[in-house]
Amino acid sequence: MRKRGEITVFLTMILVCVWALLCGLVESARTAGARCYLRQALDSSMDSLFGQYHRKLWESYRLLGLEYGTPGDLEGEFREFLAPYLEAQNWYPLEAGEISAVRLTALTDEDGACLEEQILAYMKYGLLSTTWDELKPDEAAELFRAVKEAGAVKEAAGAYKGHAREAVKLEKALEQLNDSLEKQRKLWETGAERLRGCDGGGFLSQAARLDTELGKVPGLVKAYEKKADGLDRKLKESRNEYESRAGDLSQTVRDGLEAEIRQYEAYTDRDGERRRQVEALDGLSQQNREYVRQVMEEARSVQEYIDSWEPDDEDEDDELDEEALWRPVRARWDAYPVLALNVEFGIQDKETEGFLERVQELISGDLLALLLPEGETASEQRPDLTDAPSTLCGYGKGGEAGGNSAAGLVDRLMIGEYALRYFDYYGRKPIKDGCCVYETEYLLFGHAGDRENLSSAASRLLAVREGLNLIHILSDPQKRGEAEALAAAIAGGTGLLPLVGVIKFFIMGVWALGEAVLDVRALFDGEKVPFLKTQDSWRLDLDGLVEMGKTGGNSGELSSSGQGDKGMDYKGYLRLLLFFSMGPETDFRMLDMIQSNLRAGQPGFRADHCAHAVEMSADVCGKHLFLTPGVWKAAAGGGEQRYEMTVAVTGGYGK
Repeated sequence: MRKRGEITVFLTMILVCVWALLCGLVESARTAGARCYLRQALDSSMDSLFGQYHRKLWESYRLLGLEYGTPGDLEGEFREFLAPYLEAQNWYPLEAGEISAVRLTALTDEDGACLEEQILAYMKYGLLSTTWDELKPDEAAELFRAVKEAGAVKEAAGAYKGHAREAVKLEKALEQLNDSLEKQRKLWETGAERLRGCDGGGFLSQAARLDTELGKVPGLVKAYEKKADGLDRKLKESRNEYESRAGDLSQTVRDGLEAEIRQYEAYTDRDGERRRQVEALDGLSQQNREYVRQVMEEARSVQEYIDSWEPDDEDEDDELDEEALWRPVRARWDAYPVLALNVEFGIQDKETEGFLERVQELISGDLLALLLPEGETASEQRPDLTDAPSTLCGYGKGGEAGGNSAAGLVDRLMIGEYALRYFDYYGRKPIKDGCCVYETEYLLFGHAGDRENLSSAASRLLAVREGLNLIHILSDPQKRGEAEALAAAIAGGTGLLPLVGVIKFFIMGVWALGEAVLDVRALFDGEKVPFLKTQDSWRLDLDGLVEMGKTGGNSGELSSSGQGDKGMDYKGYLRLLLFFSMGPETDFRMLDMIQSNLRAGQPGFRADHCAHAVEMSADVCGKHLFLTPGVWKAAAGGGEQRYEMTVAVTGGYGK
């Protein structure tokens, strides 16, 4: 039997089901909208947070950094920016739970990659305006290859210049040995004269001195052998080192160096012949010493007989014939095998050789006193390196920066140009107040004081110019001929032709160094120096080189004034040094300078407390609007039905 209202109940149930479906669909759409709204709120809050970048950092260096005290400070500020979005009366009721910075990247993180990223992002917008003086930008790669080659040549030349000095010392060791032998010959001759005069006491005195002098020969021979062994060993080491770096040299330069190096090896080969004769003197001196002592014993016997002789009173004609008594001793003495060094050796023009040695010694003193313009002194200021980023991150040991963290040629050029644009250097009027004048030099060398950094820059420029100058000499037959002529004059008629080649290469190396001294002087004086020298741009002749050694480099005739209108200036050479120095050390030293300078207006500023990127994790609680727990659950105290979401958001100044 059909009951009343059954259709109504059926329709009501259908309506409830349809309404539940509709509410579910609407709630699902609203929940998706809430997530979208939350994402938008988090992104906007993160943008607002990073909009609080350090204004002075941007104005002075075009870098963006979000300064903070602790990660909790960033979390609090982020919550404040998020609050208006959560408190809005809309279809998306949300409440913030825990907010935490799960990853915080400072400017000092990732070994300088964050700093490089910002520099490249800034410099790529048409702001790179580099003038390469003699070279076009597309020739920069060839220029840098030449600098690398100059470094390899400088290393090889430096080693072999040292070997040339060792060869000269070897010749001097032979001179000392020869001096001893000459002294022995004169003592022998004087002893013979004493015997001819029947002066037994005088003879014994000369013979004793000869015995002493003979005793020095083994030590002199060993001193020579030690120097010869050391030279031979070092030449082999240098040959191996040269072979390992030969790949950095062009074929022309390699051929020129190889020809000069072979002269050293020929010298040691020829010295082997001399050595056999010199070594024989050790045993011969021992034999001669025994010979002298035997003659001395005979002479003492004769002298004792003469001293004890008394004439026969009965024989008036009884006289002592001393001449006859000394005749056997004199015959033995005349048969003495006088030792001589029957080999060619020595340096004839020691004065000129000494002047060339002095040129090398110039750079071992106060470089800045030698190179800075007359009357100018280097800054003695020191940057504030308290809590320096380079020290905190393990790059604060000082010394020349090295490595290339930037990927390509253009990146390194842009970072170097950025450094020259925003950091002071020698010769540039300071663009900001700070406690360091030579900031770019600090980027390169990292010393604690201006003077030390400028001195290191001078030394590095000398090395670069010396290598490039030597490349020019090796490729110039005229200069090589002049060096050989001077070497022949210094060596004299030794007959040991390879020694001339050794001294020649020594002269070429010193000549390149002397020219480099004038080059760096010119750079510090605001002039330009051609990267690759020609006959016309060469400043120093060999007479001037010798004069430099005489005067200690202070002769007015050696001034470089008026010749520097072509080439690259000091800034251009700094650009080269920066290119080869790009790496974490350079990056952190930039941050050192930035921190030091900003502390002038904001004591306590720290680069490692400037965020480059932050990742926040936010726990957010939402509630359903179209789904409820029902009347019975509400009556039972079930409350509103909620759901939780954890959303991560990242913000920063990078890509």
